[in-house]
Amino acid sequence: MAFRRIQIAFLSIAIVFLAAACNIQLRVTIDVQEDGSGKVTAAVGLDPIAQDQEVFEDLESILRTSDLSGSGWDFEASGKSADGYVWYEASKGFLSPEDIQGILEELTSSPNAFTGWELSIESSKDKRIYGITGEVDLREGFSIFTDTELSGLLEEPPLGISLDKLEADLGKDPADSVSMQVTVNLPDSGEQSYDIPLGQRRSVDVTGEKVHRGNQILGWVIWALMALLALALLMTALNWFLDIRHAKKQPPRRPSPVAGRVSGATQPTVTPNPQLSTSVRLLVIDMYKVIFTQSNDSMDHLTSYIQSKGGDLNEEDLQELHRQGTLGRLSSQEFWNQVGVEGDSLELDKEYVKSLTLRSGAKDFLLTMHKRGIQIGVVTNDFAEWSRALRDLYGLQGMKPWIVSAESGVRKPDPAAFEVFRKAAEVPYQSCLVIDGAENVLDSAANLGMKTVLLSQKGKSSSIHPVIGKLSEFKRG
Repeated sequence: MAFRRIQIAFLSIAIVFLAAACNIQLRVTIDVQEDGSGKVTAAVGLDPIAQDQEVFEDLESILRTSDLSGSGWDFEASGKSADGYVWYEASKGFLSPEDIQGILEELTSSPNAFTGWELSIESSKDKRIYGITGEVDLREGFSIFTDTELSGLLEEPPLGISLDKLEADLGKDPADSVSMQVTVNLPDSGEQSYDIPLGQRRSVDVTGEKVHRGNQILGWVIWALMALLALALLMTALNWFLDIRHAKKQPPRRPSPVAGRVSGATQPTVTPNPQLSTSVRLLVIDMYKVIFTQSNDSMDHLTSYIQSKGGDLNEEDLQELHRQGTLGRLSSQEFWNQVGVEGDSLELDKEYVKSLTLRSGAKDFLLTMHKRGIQIGVVTNDFAEWSRALRDLYGLQGMKPWIVSAESGVRKPDPAAFEVFRKAAEVPYQSCLVIDGAENVLDSAANLGMKTVLLSQKGKSSSIHPVIGKLSEFKRG
């Protein structure tokens, strides 16, 4: 029997609504899940006037909720909403899109009220597209909510009440007091609603899509990696092109023997091209290896100074502390504290620097280079505080660039120390000549294309670098 359908929830109560001169709000909501299952919810709303009617005190009896449960519907009172209506809902789930049409047909007694309802789902790698279409036809008026067979047997009008009498009581067409809202919720697409007055027809067509975020993000990552790969290939090709062009314009790394400008130095095995430029624009020295006699590697002078100040530390620990300090990881004050030397760190720095001994001929060498307009730069493994004290004490501020390992974070013989110097000087490697007392440092410089001279008190040796025993032996060709 038709009254055992959900239409009982819709218009069994409608008779009383109209008799009490109330407005009727009907709502049908279709919620669709990702897999095509979902739920249909039919709701009846009581306006504030209806809420005060005594007849609604036992609303569950009017709605015959036991009949609803027997048909697979779940009934609940959802309470008052923001619009002031009190809502009562009945819902029924579906497992496949094909079930939607049958559930909607249970809402009314007319086969024409809900027709052609279909849910389509199209899946791709990146997203899933949903579409739902159908017709809502309320042109049959109140009769779509009543049991036609029962009304015929009882010879009663729709709802069992004369519509003419209802219109006289309401002062308006009873159909104007009834409206239906159909709402569709698709995954990740929000809701779309259609308001359909009684006596009219509407077509419903809703589409939405759910993006597969994981696949979308993976796609973005792949495109980003491809773009980075393309950029890397482009930069590699550009760098290769620039290297070729630079090589054509520049002389070889060792265009002419430096020994030709150093008295007593041995000749290299490679014969230079006399047509290529052999100019040197910048001398690169180490203060401790060239200007002063103390060796930065042996640590002898530093050890003697510490002992003279009452400090004491074994050679291995001292070398490690010195290495940490020359990498900028330890200040001079922390260094003096750890080696057991007490006093003001600034005074200790100055006193230690003053204790250094200038190499014989160092002043004349610096003066000669200055008169000839030859720029001198420094690359040294040193504490930042000691290097500043050296420049201030001996007036060496004109020697630029002055690269200190404690400030750059790189110690010789790491080639990166010379790269820091080259960027600061803005001079090509081929235009630099490095004078140092450590062969491994000169090896790094030579590998970069810099000219080299070994300053060694031993004089001539088997070194691959031109050798001088004194600064006075150095002359610029």
